[in-house]
Amino acid sequence: MLELVDLRGETVLAVFDGPGFALNWRHSVTLTPVRAEYRLVAGRGIVQTAERFAAHGPGMAHEGAGWRIEDGQIVLDLDRDIDRLILRTAPDHENRLQTTATEIDLTQWPATPLEIRAADCKETEK
Repeated sequence: MLELVDLRGETVLAVFDGPGFALNWRHSVTLTPVRAEYRLVAGRGIVQTAERFAAHGPGMAHEGAGWRIEDGQIVLDLDRDIDRLILRTAPDHENRLQTTATEIDLTQWPATPLEIRAADCKETEK
């Protein structure tokens, strides 16, 4: 299980099933869709596994195993440990958190410092 937490008061806003999830948004410079994919891995925590985008822009991943084109998108495979996954959202960026079972519109908490963290380490992938 993973939690979405409002860092201003440590309030849990949502709980969702892992171990995989994605963050989708519209890049603020290129104005194109971006999808960052993550997994919860035992002994490592949250690991970014890929980033998918139509146009590369500032602040996006640039290291990884190599770039490829898939369904008209650039895909960068990654194996990047994420110490803390903290984000801020804005309605213009159409931020969404997506799992296989649900989608959460993160723009309902605009300009709020949010963190995605493991709720129970026993539920991580081995």
